[in-house]
Amino acid sequence: MASRPAQRWRIGVLASRVGVSETLLRAWEVRYGLLSPTRSDSGYRLYGPEDERRARAMQDARRRGVPAGQAAAEVLAAERSDHRLPGAPGPRYPTSGALDVTGTLEELQAAMVAYDVSSMHAALDRVLAEVSAETAIKDVLLPFLAGVGDGWAAGELDVADEHFASDLVRARLAALSIAPGSRSGPLALLACPPTEQHDIALKAFEVVLLRAGWRTRFLGPRTPVASLEAAVAVVAPDLLVLAGTAPGAFDVTEADREAVRRLAGATRVVLAGAVADEAAAQRWGAEVLAGDPVTAARSLVGTGRQASRQGPEDGTSS
Repeated sequence: MASRPAQRWRIGVLASRVGVSETLLRAWEVRYGLLSPTRSDSGYRLYGPEDERRARAMQDARRRGVPAGQAAAEVLAAERSDHRLPGAPGPRYPTSGALDVTGTLEELQAAMVAYDVSSMHAALDRVLAEVSAETAIKDVLLPFLAGVGDGWAAGELDVADEHFASDLVRARLAALSIAPGSRSGPLALLACPPTEQHDIALKAFEVVLLRAGWRTRFLGPRTPVASLEAAVAVVAPDLLVLAGTAPGAFDVTEADREAVRRLAGATRVVLAGAVADEAAAQRWGAEVLAGDPVTAARSLVGTGRQASRQGPEDGTSS
């Protein structure tokens, strides 16, 4: 009696079975020879159970922190040394319910260099189905962008890659800011100082505040000090948050010194970001919020709740 041929699938089906994007599967196939598809009569690549086993083994190795190249080599070497009897069940590759940060970052970068918007959104959708928006921002979105920036600085990625990734992350952050429920908490005015052009970390900061019930007004990058002063006069925020990541972002020119002094007298000013320190805070008459954007925003939310429990000093609300 003839044996039935092994079931085989197109790459989209394989991607659904193992829970990674088609782009990442193709990257594993091209870079490491992890998959060995056959061709249909029509020329389509077809993948089988052996490819599924290797892909699952690759996922497991990546969850354990094994670099991608090493992981693929180990999977293939284990398969070559496997002398199971024909028909014996294949190895079981355990999965984890924990967020696979390393694998997700790799998947996002593989999709990015292919300008594969659908795969990037699919990867982020899976993350957000497993963890909170705050965890997704802290553990995936911001590290992904940082890695893209490092790759661009090292000449490994093109500026187009960085722009593409930044635009997609910005769109996801905007979507995350739309949370149910009313917002009646403190009002924060968010901006970057005059020489700071990167505002995505500040946007992530805003998302955490909004999801905690705060109200925000976002001014974005390279905001002149005179514009900050004008906005504070119109908005009358409970606090002004300035975020800086580049060296010198919180330097104050001689021409701006008086306006900065007036800002500190008009509202509570806090500095956040990689270059926010006590020296910068002293120049701005401000406080320092330490930590990554999510941690910093959470600390601010905590102080806001404490102040709310104590009650307003003037009996008014904004």
